[in-house]
Amino acid sequence: GTVPRQVVVLAAAAGGGCDAVERVLADEVVETCPTLNFVGDVRQFVVEQENGKNRRTVPAVERAIAADAFYDYNSDSSHTGLEEEETSIMFLYRNLNQPDELSFFWIHGIDDGAKAGQSQGSARVDGLITGVPSGTTIAQSDDNTNEWDWTSSTTPGVLTHDGTNLGGFWTFAKNTDGGAVSGLPMDKNWEMKIEANFIEGINKWYFYFGDGSVPQAMDPSEPVYLHPVVTTVDLGVAPYPETAGPQTFCTLVTSTNGNEELTFTFKWGDDTPDTVVTKNSSTLACAEHDFCGAVSDSCGGTVPRQVRVVVGKGSCVGAEKVLADETVVPAVCNSDGAKVEVDGKAVGGLALDGSSTYLGDRVQLSHIPENLRETAAHVPVDALDA
Repeated sequence: GTVPRQVVVLAAAAGGGCDAVERVLADEVVETCPTLNFVGDVRQFVVEQENGKNRRTVPAVERAIAADAFYDYNSDSSHTGLEEEETSIMFLYRNLNQPDELSFFWIHGIDDGAKAGQSQGSARVDGLITGVPSGTTIAQSDDNTNEWDWTSSTTPGVLTHDGTNLGGFWTFAKNTDGGAVSGLPMDKNWEMKIEANFIEGINKWYFYFGDGSVPQAMDPSEPVYLHPVVTTVDLGVAPYPETAGPQTFCTLVTSTNGNEELTFTFKWGDDTPDTVVTKNSSTLACAEHDFCGAVSDSCGGTVPRQVRVVVGKGSCVGAEKVLADETVVPAVCNSDGAKVEVDGKAVGGLALDGSSTYLGDRVQLSHIPENLRETAAHVPVDALDA
C-alpha cells in the first residue's frame, strides 16, 4: 500500500490574537515495502531433437487452474490463448493450485474468431507419443477419443484405444484439434518421444515455455524428446546443465500488495554480470545463462557456484532465494597436465589445434562422435557437432 505524508508549519505571534500563517513544506505519497514470498520450486524440463538439436531447458507454463480448465474446450476448440493458425504447439503445464500436477498439451491450429485476422484452413495431422510414464491420464481429447487416445500401435495416426502409447488422428478446419494429458511425474526419470506427420494445413511446429519467451521452433521431420531435469539438490529449479549451452532459471513470487511490478535480480555466482528481469507478482520470472567460459581455475580444481535471485520493488529489497548450489570441476587435463582448451565449444577430453578459449567440462563423452573420443586427439574444430 501507499501512505500520504504532508509536512506543515504553523506560525503565529506570541500572545495570541493574530491569525496564524500556515505553509506546506512537503507533500508526498510514500510507498511502503511489500512482503514478498517465493512460491514453491520451479521445475525444469529438457526438450530436444535428434543429436541434441534444438535443445532447450525450460519451465512449464504455469497457471492457478486445472489442466482441462486451461485447455478451455468449447466450440470444438481449445482456448489457451497460445494458439496460432497453421501452427502446432506443445507445452508442459503446471497447475499452481496443485503444484505437483504436471500436464502435457499438444494443440494444432486456432478457433475462428479467437484472434483477429486468423483462420485455420483444412488440416490433417497424425501423431504418436511413446515412453509415456505410468499414471498418466487423458485430461482432454479434442475433439474425442477417436482423435486422441491410447494406442498399442507405433505408427502415428493409428488408434487402438488400448496400450501405453498416445495416438492422434486429427482432421479439422476453422478450429483446433489436439489434446492434453495429466499425471506426469516431475521428479522421476522419464522421456517421451513425440512424432508427427503434418499432412496438410500445418506448417510450423513450436514448443512453448512458461516464461513467455520466444518459443522453440522444432524440425517437423524429426521426433521431439521431452524429459524432466531430475536433481537431488533440493534448493530450487535444477542442477547446472550436463552439456554446453544455456540454462533457464525461474522463480515465482507473491506480494502482500497484490499484483504489482517487481524486479528480479539473478546473481550467477561467476564472473558475469547479474541479469535483471521485471515481471508482475504471481507471474513466472525467468533468466537464461550459459556457464561455459565463466570460470577460471587451475586444471582439475573445483569451483563452487551458487545461483541466487533477489526480488524487490523500487528501493525495497523484499526476498532472496538460492536457485541452485553446486561444486563443479571445470577443467579437463591432458596427459601433460595442461588444460583442454576448445575454440568455441566445450568437448571434454579433447585437445584441438589452434584452441584458445577454455569453456569448461560441459560435454559428456557420450555426446562426442566415437571417432573423436581418443584423449588429446587433434582434430579440426569444424569436425565437431555442436
